[in-house]
Order: sequence, then C-alpha cells, then structure tokens
Amino acid sequence: MRFNLISTRGKAGFNWLFFPGGPGADSSYFFDLVELLNLEGNVWLVDLPGNGSHTIPYAHFDQWLDIFLSTITQFDNPIVVGHSFGGMLPLLYPELEHILSGLVILNSSPSLWLEEAVKKAAELNLPDLSLEMQLFTENPNQTTFKQALEACIPYYFTQESLALGREKLLDLAFNYAPAVWWQRKVIEMNYKAQWVPERVPTLIVSAEFDAICPSTLFLEDKRFERSNIVFHYIKNAGHMPWLEKPDAIKNAFESFMLTLRGSGLEAASS
Repeated sequence: MRFNLISTRGKAGFNWLFFPGGPGADSSYFFDLVELLNLEGNVWLVDLPGNGSHTIPYAHFDQWLDIFLSTITQFDNPIVVGHSFGGMLPLLYPELEHILSGLVILNSSPSLWLEEAVKKAAELNLPDLSLEMQLFTENPNQTTFKQALEACIPYYFTQESLALGREKLLDLAFNYAPAVWWQRKVIEMNYKAQWVPERVPTLIVSAEFDAICPSTLFLEDKRFERSNIVFHYIKNAGHMPWLEKPDAIKNAFESFMLTLRGSGLEAASS
C-alpha cells in the first residue's frame, strides 16, 4: 500500500482517505481537488499495490478486494472519498456501516454501468470507441490502453474542457493492468452494491455530462433514497467535475461538513 499524507488542518480528528478511479489511475490526480477543498483533519491519497505510479511488481489484483477493508480500519474516524472505481469499492463491504465516519462517492456506480454509458453516449452523440476498445481488449498493453483512454476523453469531459482533459489524463501515471482485471471482474461478480449506508453520513456526486458513470445509475437506484444520503447533481460537468465546476464541488463538500458537525461526529473525534 502507499499512503500519501497531503495535509493536516484544524482539530478535527477525521482521516479523509481518497481512493482513485480507473482502476489504475494514480491518486495524484486528486491534487487539484484536495487543494480546492481545504478539509479539516488528515487528508490521505491512497494507492493500492501496483496502482498508478506505485510500480511494484504486482499482478494479483483480486487481493485488492481482500485488503481494502483492513486498509480502512488502520485509521481512526475514517471518511472514504472514492471516485469512479474508488467509489464502487466501499459499496462491497457492509462492515463499513460500523467503521466509517462518512462516505463520499464521486461519479461512480452502484451496479454494472456499461449499458447506461452506451445510452448516455448516444444521447450526447459522442464518437464511437469500438475500434480503440477492440484493439485494447485483443492486445492489452500500455500503448493500446493510452490510445483507448485518449479516445474516451469526450466521455469524461464536456466539449469546452477537452483540452484540459487531455492535459490531465494523458500525462497521468495510469497502469493498464488493473483496468483489464476490473473489466473482467465486474462481469464475473455481476457487480452490484452490497452495502447501502443506513446511518453513515453519505454524499453522492454525479454530473450532467458524465458518460463514464452516468448520473442515472445512482439517481434511479431506489435503495439509496435514505435520509442519511445526500445527492449532489452538477450541471455542465463530466466525470471529473472538480476540474470544470470547482465551486459546485466545494459547496457540496462544505454542506457535507455541516452534516458531519450536525451529527456530532466532529465533536466526538476532536
């Protein structure tokens, strides 16, 4: 595991654990987000073994599912912030109901998402990815993965932000091997959320033009209609909305912090 302590602020005893998407995307892409949020407590970026630039020899990605829970329990008052794949992981562990102080899910999904993504792409008239995805599927390597990732950029970002998207994604350390593993694993396990937070304060963020994990995936899942779960829908943004609509993301987190304070968690952890 790799833990990068980004900041420690204030007296709040929270440990904010940021888990990146992909899988395989280096957690460094969160730098813009954590700088924007200025969170109280300890802010950690977490890379599972073999993720991103964490290039230890590693091929047993099924073990990610075994070590995720024990990773969380190393911390007092943990708040998981998961983006995309990182937001799917905690939903596999009902045990987190009694462990987490909070949960933030950014642009993710509670179930298999490809069909909904295809619908969203058609709605937005996005370019066809079949050739690049076929090349990657038939010959998965770092080169074919980067070609597929570049083709996917219109699915991540709005038309106005494509240049920014290329800058952020194509220079990022992004290991193709976990992406191949998860592509197969979600079908094998018929991925679906095994845990819906019952009392844990939860924020779920989705965005209008996200064609990777469309907003409908959570908004139409009735299991998540609970008083402890708040949805924040961001207009005119895609899969990484903090780059396109930073004020909207900051407002969402500030409201979430008020929820934590209102629940008495901050006082208990100070």
